[in-house]
Amino acid sequence: MGGVATITKEHENEIRRYLFGQLPEADEERLELRLLSDPAFGEEFDTVVDEVTDQYVRDELEAAERKGFEKSYLTTAEGQQKVRFTSELLERAAAERGPAVVKPIPEPGLFDRIRALWQVQSLRLAATAAAVAMIAGGAYLALRPAMSYATLALSISTASRGEGPAPAKVKLESGVPGVEVNLAIPEQAKGAKDYRVKLVNGDDSEQDVPIEKRDDQTVTIRIPASSLTRGQYAIKMFRLTPDGNFTRIQGSYFFNVE
Repeated sequence: MGGVATITKEHENEIRRYLFGQLPEADEERLELRLLSDPAFGEEFDTVVDEVTDQYVRDELEAAERKGFEKSYLTTAEGQQKVRFTSELLERAAAERGPAVVKPIPEPGLFDRIRALWQVQSLRLAATAAAVAMIAGGAYLALRPAMSYATLALSISTASRGEGPAPAKVKLESGVPGVEVNLAIPEQAKGAKDYRVKLVNGDDSEQDVPIEKRDDQTVTIRIPASSLTRGQYAIKMFRLTPDGNFTRIQGSYFFNVE
């Protein structure tokens, strides 16, 4: 789990701050977009993740770092898997070499198992919804090609790079006024009185996008074709908290315009 010689201290510090949830939102989004497009930076990221995970399991992180790591990276399925894998490796090494101080990783409780099951089901439902939307959208375009929006059904991604499904792709044909995006609301963010959505362009500039409609499961937005060019985009969603402030929901919705 040693570091890579080419990684710079600046990159290492930035990645560690990201893993601890200490980066400003704009820098966090910029790092996530870079991870999706820069394989070399992705290797650096993986190296730092391994080092921080090892320090977490060995209980070598400072209290603030440990708390931030648990609230940020360890809320993802990838992070939880890495912690368990690292713990198993250290326990195996301890058995072979003698006693070692290894912080045990508790088995997931009922809530964690339910959340993990929901994540698996939500991915399946999102894939099915996307397929249905594409079929339905194709039939609708055949009937009214001049006025219909291209459609996307997206689920939020808390992964830091494209290890899961590739970002959805959409192609804007001539005459299509824009893209209608159905955003699945994460389970932990459901029930808010209001939501806010921002589109993040490839140059990291952001713009608010009005919400067309929403229900208990989905927020729907329409992005005009005039706001889109070829490239990669991210969507950030915010929920209204009881104190009257909008708080960002962790993760982003990613898609590519061809």
